[in-house]
Parts: sequence; structure tokens; C-alpha cells
Amino acid sequence: MHGNIPDALDHALHSPRSLAPLVLVMGFLGATARYALEMLLPAQCGFPVATLTVNIFGCFTLEIVNQFVARRTSLPAPLVKSMGIGLIGAFTTIAALSTENLVLLQQGRFGMFALYLGITVLATFGAAYAGKRMADAMGPRYSAHHRAAAAATDSPQNEGGAQ
Repeated sequence: MHGNIPDALDHALHSPRSLAPLVLVMGFLGATARYALEMLLPAQCGFPVATLTVNIFGCFTLEIVNQFVARRTSLPAPLVKSMGIGLIGAFTTIAALSTENLVLLQQGRFGMFALYLGITVLATFGAAYAGKRMADAMGPRYSAHHRAAAAATDSPQNEGGAQ
């Protein structure tokens, strides 16, 4: 046993062959979450609120996955990669952004087109930057916590199974 995960599951999660099934599961979860948000946040005056929201949140979250989870945790690499490719990849969408902007142009709503595109580019870049900064800030605290936990486990008081 490794923690609460049986050895077979732990081995499967570390196997490169587990990436495709994990991406499929994570993709299902990401697409489902995106669809739910589309239902909760309908377009306001023709402005695609849900797509903007998922793209901003996705850029922020992807940086945390890439900068913190992938580098500072001991989660299996295929699981971490499937979070970015599957979960966040299916949650966010450049296709919807492009389609929605095309509709705005076809409707002659040039101001709304410029507003949506401008907000999306600036806000998603800002969210990615904020996610990176948060991941950088989380790193030292995470490392210090795990060093302290490891030191407590390795201390002479814990030898012989005493805890």
C-alpha cells in the first residue's frame, strides 16, 4: 500500500499507458463542467459570459497545474498531465470563442466583438499570470510543510513505530 491507494492502482497511475484513459475521464469532467456553466450563465445581451468565465478560470487553473501541481507534488505524471490536457482542455475552449466572435461580426456588432475579444485576451493573460504567481507563492509553503512532515517522521521519537 502507498498511502490509501492499493499498489495496483498506484502502479496503473504511474504507467504511461494510463494517460489516454485519464485524459478521457478528465475530458468528460471538464466538458460536463463547461456545459453546466453554460446553463448557469447564459449570454447577457449577446455577451458570452460563460465562455469568458471558463477561459479566464481555465488559464488561471492551468498555470497552477503546470507550475505547482506538476513540479511540487508527488502526484503521478500521467494524472497531472491529464488534468491539463483533459480536464482544463475540455473545460476551456478557443473554438467557442472564435465561433461567438464570428457571430458578433456577422450580426454587425463590432463594438461587442472588440469588447469580447479584448477582454478575453487581457483577462486570460492576466489570469494565467495570476495563476503562475499563486503557484510560485504556494511552492515555498508546500515545500516547508513537507520538509517538516518528513523530519517528524524520521525523528528518533518515531523509531520503533511510536507516533
